Amino acid sequence: MKKRKYFISLFMVLFGFFNACSLLEPDDENLYDIDDVKSVVTYAEGFLLNAYRNIPVAHNSFNLSYASDDALTNVPTSAVKTVVAGGWTSTSNPFDRWNTAYESILYINTFMEEMDKIDWYWKNAQTSAFFAKKLRGEAFALRAWNYFNLLQAHAGIGKNGEKLGVPIVDHILGTAKPEDYEIPRSTFKKLVQFILDDCDSAIAILPVRWKDTGNTNVDLAIGARNNNRINGAVARLIKAKTLLYAASPAYSDGTYTYLMAAQAAADLMSNNSGLTNVIPANSIHLEYYNDPNVPNSGNLHPEVLWYSTRINSSNGWEASNYSPSLFGQGLTNPTQDLVNAFPMADGTPTPVSKINSSTPYTGRDPRLTKYIFFNGASFIRGGVTVTINTKQGSQDALGSASIYATKTGYYLRKFMNLSSVNLDPNINSLGLHFYTYARYTDALLIFAEAANEAVGPDITIGGFSARQVINAIRNRAGITSAAYVNGLTQAGMTSLIRNERRLEMCFEEQRFWDLRRWQMTTEMKKAVSGVKVSADGNTFNYIEVESRNYSDYQIYGPIPYYETLKYGLIQNMGWQ
Repeated sequence: MKKRKYFISLFMVLFGFFNACSLLEPDDENLYDIDDVKSVVTYAEGFLLNAYRNIPVAHNSFNLSYASDDALTNVPTSAVKTVVAGGWTSTSNPFDRWNTAYESILYINTFMEEMDKIDWYWKNAQTSAFFAKKLRGEAFALRAWNYFNLLQAHAGIGKNGEKLGVPIVDHILGTAKPEDYEIPRSTFKKLVQFILDDCDSAIAILPVRWKDTGNTNVDLAIGARNNNRINGAVARLIKAKTLLYAASPAYSDGTYTYLMAAQAAADLMSNNSGLTNVIPANSIHLEYYNDPNVPNSGNLHPEVLWYSTRINSSNGWEASNYSPSLFGQGLTNPTQDLVNAFPMADGTPTPVSKINSSTPYTGRDPRLTKYIFFNGASFIRGGVTVTINTKQGSQDALGSASIYATKTGYYLRKFMNLSSVNLDPNINSLGLHFYTYARYTDALLIFAEAANEAVGPDITIGGFSARQVINAIRNRAGITSAAYVNGLTQAGMTSLIRNERRLEMCFEEQRFWDLRRWQMTTEMKKAVSGVKVSADGNTFNYIEVESRNYSDYQIYGPIPYYETLKYGLIQNMGWQ
């Protein structure tokens, strides 16, 4: 908690940093010229841009996946190894969002209080007004984004027995208000409402997607040039996801319902062409993460709602996650448990007899091949077929002498640019990468879960039903039949939708929190498994590879211990 004086100083520091060169040049008249006037806008906007800079931009590691039943890491010194072994504490928390989120909120609040003093575009009053409106909308959306992250990581039942959120800071803290420096945790309901209000404010201002209108004065402010910034579609997604969490077993008290979450998701779907693009012809959307059609579409790709700046030539993700034989560090190892969750190609659950056969990966859901490297999986690069070998005796096998070898028998395929990136030192080719912050499929799964819980699988909300949405997602993935889904009851659909969320969103850092909001404590605590493949490739020996030592109270993350020492900030139940 800083004083207003700090913010003024910070503004001056940022101003000096971004304009250091021009300040060092002598100015004969000691007056700003036109270029200086225009550039001042950049300095003021820098507060908002600093909030953007705190959002991740790389898929090198997947801490939340390592801590769930989807994966583990082969790094023995990883902080997540300590967590899953029972060492998750309020002083050792690799999932902490507190400092990063509140730093971003500091910048956003400062920007919102100072922005009315700026003439955003001196040449044209209409364009200036559009700039001001657009930037305020972004600020509301970014603040909602950060408070949702705080809710996800730190909200919970306090030691006082109440469902609590986090301290809500919606202004610059001033010296005249001593109470500003001891802001208590809000109730959970108030935090949810605050996020929803910010989302609604953003939705009322921001376009669903950034695109040109043909009006130069308008497009300069709110046109396609903003394609990497948060938009109205993302604000709708944050709203739907916040309502979904508030309706989930770990948080619900009846104030916010699944019906409200389904309606919010349906609103986004109605503004994003519904299920029109969720079809088998668009199966490439499953590999959205290095598809050049995404950045080439600006902000109009049907699957990717918001993504980072395009990087055309990099290989860091692959260097972290390729197998040793592909010159990578193999950091991310999918579990046998995740592999087992992928159904057969006809949509039925994979039977134990198939898993225990000599061909456990054939005839399976095509997403398995797209997301995970298993023994015998292959890809084509430069016209050459590369085949993965995890059989005993190979460099990439579980138990190999290589320090980068898998601990589960599997490697990560999702997010890897296989067609372009070759880490062979004699080649060292690079490829396209961008980080996706928000996907349309997330909204579809939110809708399916919430609609099924609210009204069952077949009653429509906003023109869509849960069963219809799930069938569309599976059909796009290559599942050849809807018969299994069509035969499920509401309870059966609940289990299926949760599994579909696991598969579609794997390694997108959601499973860890999903298990907790569903209060699936048994699943949280289960040891995870891997596979040893015999040297001849015909025998698969499934073994436990890592235990999971979580307590029931750890469905909620802790408040950082050092924050509870500053004043009477209530800690979550069970945490010190």
